[in-house]
Amino acid sequence: MLAKLRLIPWRLSWSTNNDLIGGAGAFYAVAKNSRFVGLPLCFNNGAVFKGFDCFKGLDIISVSGVIREVVAKLIALRYTVLRLVIYFYKDIGKKQLKSIVDTLHALGLPIHVIAVASNKTESKELIGFDLKDRENLVPYSGTILKVGKSEYPLFNNTRYDAAAKPAQKEYHFPVKIALSCTVEGMLDDMNLVEQLIDQVYQLSRMYWKSTNQQSLPVTIKYPEMVAEMYPHFENEHLSDFGKNNLWFL
Repeated sequence: MLAKLRLIPWRLSWSTNNDLIGGAGAFYAVAKNSRFVGLPLCFNNGAVFKGFDCFKGLDIISVSGVIREVVAKLIALRYTVLRLVIYFYKDIGKKQLKSIVDTLHALGLPIHVIAVASNKTESKELIGFDLKDRENLVPYSGTILKVGKSEYPLFNNTRYDAAAKPAQKEYHFPVKIALSCTVEGMLDDMNLVEQLIDQVYQLSRMYWKSTNQQSLPVTIKYPEMVAEMYPHFENEHLSDFGKNNLWFL
C-alpha cells in the first residue's frame, strides 16, 4: 500500500548519489504467441521511483525513447544524472548500448552507461560449494566468483552465517551476471565491479510485494511482472497514470 502511494516502505543503507538505475524484464505470453517487455523501470539509488513503460517485443528504439523521456523529466526537475546503470534480462549488444548512449548525448548528457545482464533463470552450468561446511555446502549469501572477463556468478540466498540453513525452496544456484560499459577499460576497476554486484544484491532486497528474499533485482523483477499483465489489457499503450506508479504490486 505504501509503495502504491509513491512512498518508500524501506530503502537500501547506502549513500545517495546521482546514479539513475533502470531495468528491463520480459514475459512470453503463450496465448498471444508474443514476448512482452516491461522497460525501463527507473529508480535513483535512493529508491525513488521514476517511471516505466511496456512494449510488445524488444524494440531498442522504444527503450531509448522511454529513457529519453524519463531523463528529460529529471532534467526539468534539476536532477543531475551522472551515470546510467541499466539492467537487462539477457545480454545486450554493443549496437543496442550505442543507441541508448546516442539518445542521452542528444539531450546534451555526455554520461556513461553500464549494462548489467542478470539471467532470469538461475545458472545451472556453474555450481559452487562451501567445502568448510560439509552439511550445508551452500556458499554464504553474497559470494561471487569471476568466470570470464566480465562474468560473475552471484550466490543470492539467505545463508548469512554458519548457523543459517537455507530451505530447499530458496535460491541455491547462482545468478549469472555479465557487465558491459560504454567506456573502454572501466570495468577493469574491481572496486567498481564490486559496487555494481553489490547493487544487484541489494536491489533484490527492495522487493516491496513481499518480505520474502528474491534472487533477481527489482529492476528486472518488476518489469517482468508488468509484462506478464500487459497482454490482458484492452489498450495497446499504458496510460500516463500506469507509467508513474507501482500499481502492479
